[in-house]
Amino acid sequence: MASLSCGTAVCVVCLEKPKYRCPACRVPYCSLPCFRKHKDDDDDSVADFLNSDEEEDRVSLQNLKNLGESAALRSLLLNPHLRQLMVELDRADDKAKLMRACMQEPLFVEFADCCLRIVEPSQNEDP
Repeated sequence: MASLSCGTAVCVVCLEKPKYRCPACRVPYCSLPCFRKHKDDDDDSVADFLNSDEEEDRVSLQNLKNLGESAALRSLLLNPHLRQLMVELDRADDKAKLMRACMQEPLFVEFADCCLRIVEPSQNEDP
């Protein structure tokens, strides 16, 4: 697989420095175990997404692409504290409880606001 040249990318699984990209979806990963976890998680999440009836909660593919291309979001994700919060949130059994706690962190609120400005720009603009 091809090596990465971008110094700001992080492994989609463990957030370490990646060496490769998934041939199917091009997300960065650092090792074979992370690639396997990504593929296992990706298969489950795609099936869940496609079987979900809650379309109003879905983010369009274009907006997902916009998130991936956002320099502001990428800059925020370089912060080790934010990355650790994201890992803990991903691993938490009670994600709702931890999300409430994370929303008390100014850095996490800045991250959430940045994401919302990208995926819902018309709802966040001042009149």
